[in-house]
Amino acid sequence: MAQKYKTYDIRCGKCTEYLLTYHKYGAGKGILRLYLSNIVAPKSLSELAKSNPASIKSIPNLQCPNCEEVIGVPAISKGQKWVFRMRQGLFHRQLKK
Repeated sequence: MAQKYKTYDIRCGKCTEYLLTYHKYGAGKGILRLYLSNIVAPKSLSELAKSNPASIKSIPNLQCPNCEEVIGVPAISKGQKWVFRMRQGLFHRQLKK
């Protein structure tokens, strides 16, 4: 049976610029980490996980293209997966129906 997920649009908390679309798995209420493999759009971000980055330095910060606020920083999760560690309060998520 396929896993269930919710689809969220992530926007900048400062200027409300659209950043990305994300598939969230699991029952946790907040978004603390964005797994690169679950980013759906835009293509430039969804391709990051497929590029198999060699080091953290090769992944740019998740930054608003409009006001340049840093929303998330690259990290490796406990499960050895690439993630953006999100800075709480600097982004808004909106559930897509």
